[in-house]
Amino acid sequence: MRKTDLILAKAWLLGEAHLLNPLWWPRERRRERRRNTLAASLPWYFRRNLLGGLDALPDGPVIQDDVSDKVFTIWFQGEDRAPALVQSCFRSMRRHFSQEVVVLDDRSLYDWVDLPSVVVDKYRAGKIKSAHFADICRLDLLYRHGGYWLDSTCFVTGPVPEWIAAEDFFLYLTEKLYGSVYSFCQNCFIRARKGSYLLAAWREMVLDFWTHQTVRMDYFQHQLMFRTLVENDPRAKEHFARMPHVGQDATHILGAQPIDTPYDPVRFAQDTAGAFFQKLTYRGADAAPAGSVLDFIQHA
Repeated sequence: MRKTDLILAKAWLLGEAHLLNPLWWPRERRRERRRNTLAASLPWYFRRNLLGGLDALPDGPVIQDDVSDKVFTIWFQGEDRAPALVQSCFRSMRRHFSQEVVVLDDRSLYDWVDLPSVVVDKYRAGKIKSAHFADICRLDLLYRHGGYWLDSTCFVTGPVPEWIAAEDFFLYLTEKLYGSVYSFCQNCFIRARKGSYLLAAWREMVLDFWTHQTVRMDYFQHQLMFRTLVENDPRAKEHFARMPHVGQDATHILGAQPIDTPYDPVRFAQDTAGAFFQKLTYRGADAAPAGSVLDFIQHA
């Protein structure tokens, strides 16, 4: 069924998102049709092929050992070879987190994760790209150790809120202002304790997919697997309903600004007041003019 469903899902995408997407429609309307098709076809495939193995998955107990929490992030080439903005993000994590910040690379990573050899082999052979391998690793790290995950481009501006630290599992949800709504959630920040069912089930789905597949179906498939989980698995629905539902917009204020936005300390404080971190990108950051927000961040 898995292979047949994959063919059907791809045919659905090709037909609805491309062949039957009228060329005379405005670009944004065509883009919305593609997003809507992805939001329907991928969860259909995931629902039929990735949920069956969750019945035997234990639901807890959750281990509330917060004093042992760590903050995990990855730069595969090594921290000393990261771009200036990424290195500044690492410094910001260490400034504001009381927990140990563990910056992993392509060598040290395997001291912390324990992934199926078939998945690691596919990554090393280039069949799983770095971005999706990082998606796999963040879930396995939190599954085994608990704590926090932050992308290497998350610039931290304050301590993690106590209401987040108190949760067994938390991530931000997407909103219309920034990013793709169809992706449902953001995975650049995850808080999870060991034993969290949402984390364990999501990890199980991701490993199941990459054990059997070598080609990604969509850049946001990791997030769409989580959406499939919380909309279709009864236990996941219950846990997700108890998780605070908070949108991601406040974490993307700086990332949405033009590269030459001038740094003003008052405006900077206002822009970052709604969240404890800002999701940025290192691409093009080196071209930021002196005195800009990005220039300030890279030297912070």
